[in-house]
Amino acid sequence: KVLEDLREKAGFEKVIVYPWPRILRPILGNRQYRNYACLACRKSMFKVAELICEQEGATGIVTGESLGQKATQTLVNLGVTSRGIHFPILRPLLGLDKLEIERLSKHLGIWHEVHAGCCYATPKYPHTRADPKVLDGLLDELRIDEMISREFENVLEVRTFKEDFKGYLETLA
Repeated sequence: KVLEDLREKAGFEKVIVYPWPRILRPILGNRQYRNYACLACRKSMFKVAELICEQEGATGIVTGESLGQKATQTLVNLGVTSRGIHFPILRPLLGLDKLEIERLSKHLGIWHEVHAGCCYATPKYPHTRADPKVLDGLLDELRIDEMISREFENVLEVRTFKEDFKGYLETLA
């Protein structure tokens, strides 16, 4: 239902489903830098988005980030996670607060309660002023770039939004 609503409103032709749990597992498994987990996850998402941009001929990455709403969305951390990404990262909601975003999405007819939750993997004390060298070192240590490239073989492209791809998602868990 969410995908159908977004397709109708945004007019996109397909959704690219990336096997994210296979990237998230090693990030969460690193106990030494557990407070960097959200940042490592976000930066890895940007790296995946960058590859998708290259593959699809897109010119930028659009996010729903809002300044200060999450640990990854402090001004410092937005800079740290964006560093080294070669496509522009557009953040049209950056200056809106949580209630303004909810109100806007309801007005556009794309609000779904499933979006209202938070990530189950968030550490108890996430870093709000990350050191970019520590984050890059962690991603290098985990060999995230290699994993991201390897997992592209398992990407699913969904063109008909009525099909049930729950089975595919279950294989990722």
